[in-house]
Amino acid sequence: MKITITKVLKNEVTICGQTQTREYVENIMLPMLVAQCGTVKGQQFEIVKAFDEAGLSLQAIPDVAREYRQDQYQKAQERARLQAEANAHAERCREHTPREIAQAKADRVARAAAIREQGERIRAASRANSGGW
Repeated sequence: MKITITKVLKNEVTICGQTQTREYVENIMLPMLVAQCGTVKGQQFEIVKAFDEAGLSLQAIPDVAREYRQDQYQKAQERARLQAEANAHAERCREHTPREIAQAKADRVARAAAIREQGERIRAASRANSGGW
């Protein structure tokens, strides 16, 4: 079922080319359309999505609206999880630039020099404190 909601005003809504009052569309038409779908969640969600995206109230169908929100939340969580996995894989498979490689080498060399210097200071202090032994 294809529903086109084109013009939403304060008191009027144009739905499928027909101008209706907003109260009628939200409180009577929406529950009737959802009831026609029976228990088919996909069709119900399609109708609810059209009304939700148009900025109309979903208070007339609280159960379906709650299930729709939960479904949207779960889909958003799944998209975020998949994006995080994709980012992790991209980072893991990323090739380092020559500048990054040179910086990492410089960091290793500097760290090794600091360790050698610390070792030399410890040995020098040990010799100075040995007192002739």
